[in-house]
Amino acid sequence: MNQSPNIACPECGQLHHYRPIAPGQTAFCTFCGETLYRNRTHMIDAVMALTLAGLILFVMTNLFPLLGLRAQGQEQEMHLFGASMTFWNQEYRILAVLIVLNIIVFPLFELLALLVVTLTIRNHWESSFAIFLYRWMREIKPWGMLEIFMLGVLVAVVKLGDVATLIIGTSLWSFAGLIVTMTAASSILDPFTVWRELDKTHKVKPHE
Repeated sequence: MNQSPNIACPECGQLHHYRPIAPGQTAFCTFCGETLYRNRTHMIDAVMALTLAGLILFVMTNLFPLLGLRAQGQEQEMHLFGASMTFWNQEYRILAVLIVLNIIVFPLFELLALLVVTLTIRNHWESSFAIFLYRWMREIKPWGMLEIFMLGVLVAVVKLGDVATLIIGTSLWSFAGLIVTMTAASSILDPFTVWRELDKTHKVKPHE
């Protein structure tokens, strides 16, 4: 028999007994006022749509040039992966690996994990794999630093604009769209609701 779970406030740790709330409503901690969980209408469908859009933008970001630099009659293009290869060729191997992980591997893993999680919930699939992915996605998420990389690119655009002609590539716009899309998906997704939905189809293997 399923019992209603207790919920610990993420801010103060106060335990609360879960109570269903109407669509559009939010449950708050009675002690500190922190948000406990939300009942968002069509949350899974919205996150799935944003995730699919994010995957398309991710492919565009890695296929097209990020920036172009024109000086003294010569033009050079920089791709997202090429930025890390530049550091690798200059013997900054650890920095190059960190850049690849933070701006390519981790964001791609987050998008694919979100897609699997939302498909699992929407189609009521067995959720063991989705639980594994979602747990690791939440662990890895703080290491995704797309916003910081974008800030560095904008600083470079401002500084290099005085010495050369900069060409804004398609990838820069898709990269900005990717940041907005992933941020929107994260803000819409309610972790408690995700865990609760995944638990409904989770099959616990008996101990041998």
